[in-house]
Amino acid sequence: MPLPEAGVCPTCIRQPPALDALHAGWAYAWPLDQLILAYKHGASTRAERVLAVLAQEVAERRLNPGPDRHRADLVIPVPLHGGRLRERGFNQADVLARRVAAVRGVALDNRGLRRERATDSQQALGRKARRRNVKGAFAWHGPDLDGRHVLVVDDVATTGATLSALAGVLRQAGAARVEGLVLARA
Repeated sequence: MPLPEAGVCPTCIRQPPALDALHAGWAYAWPLDQLILAYKHGASTRAERVLAVLAQEVAERRLNPGPDRHRADLVIPVPLHGGRLRERGFNQADVLARRVAAVRGVALDNRGLRRERATDSQQALGRKARRRNVKGAFAWHGPDLDGRHVLVVDDVATTGATLSALAGVLRQAGAARVEGLVLARA
């Protein structure tokens, strides 16, 4: 859950999440929510440029390596199903992940993680329904991730169901550490 400064939220202490860490830049509120929706559903190139800069800012501000920080060695965007990708024409998470990978000087893999089946939009679903919706929806088809530290990038995290499902898949592929980076946390 959102905290005033970096740390572990009380919910995560009681029930540890699948992710090792979630880095969010802002709360999902006005005007960021409208900007994300304008980009995601309206393909606004102006919004895309602004959101890419914001993703860069989150990466620079939240991912500064220190003595207790882990440095990702691979950036992966949350994948869209092929049908949704054809419908939308782009994957917003891929655009953000490219910027994050470039600014951090880290490899980008946008082919290995795949959404194997179409899922319903998560927007209208509750916590349990979101988990059911993404269960078994993803698979890793890339090289072995043995011991790697992976950073998964998306635009928004609400309940964390998608990022949790992805963390499980990436750990099964050998990832030692899986973190998420999002523009906003709802």
